[in-house]
Amino acid sequence: MKLLIINPNSNDEFTRLIRECAEGAASPGTEITCVSTPGAPPLIDNYIDEIACGPGMVKIMRENEASFDAFIVACTCDVNIDILREMTEKPVAGIGESSMMAAMMLGGKFSVIQMGPRGIPMKERFVRKLGFDSRCASVRSIDPAGPGDMADRVIAAARKAVEEDGAEVLTLGCAGLAGLDERTSRAVGVPVIDGVLYGVRFAEALAAFGGKTSKKGLYGPDA
Repeated sequence: MKLLIINPNSNDEFTRLIRECAEGAASPGTEITCVSTPGAPPLIDNYIDEIACGPGMVKIMRENEASFDAFIVACTCDVNIDILREMTEKPVAGIGESSMMAAMMLGGKFSVIQMGPRGIPMKERFVRKLGFDSRCASVRSIDPAGPGDMADRVIAAARKAVEEDGAEVLTLGCAGLAGLDERTSRAVGVPVIDGVLYGVRFAEALAAFGGKTSKKGLYGPDA
């Protein structure tokens, strides 16, 4: 099986981190290809950035659609995923949707840990779009000026989500936080979901069982 992971931004360090985590999660025999998006901004911080990465993502899909069994959007807001699903019958998984679906299987309420404060209202809106708001305890942001390393800051926000918001499961709200799930889980005592890992396994399952993107309705062809 061949999976193509699209990092919507142009940050090659993010892409390397995503690739390493995905390769560790993939089943034996699954081939992982992970690419940055040409012409995209280095980070996706706002809706302008989401639009800016769209043309490059469409280009990647057009050039690779025939060569892979499934696709993964490696941004936890699943930017432009509807466009990619419109372009193919093959499965297109988003690490944001995948992480929240996994979280809801493991507990009653989940919280999302974001990289920055602007991500809070954007992720809250995304959660509502997916229809998951009744199961979302909160969206919290790490303190970029907080003490310690990135993991320490994630743990501080995660602890507040559990102790103050009632979260039973946590999801990492940025692909740049990939790999911090186990350390955070040990520190706060609840499951922590890395969307890259679950995105890979969901994509594998959909492709393995012949799942196709429906062309009736939302992702259907033009009338």
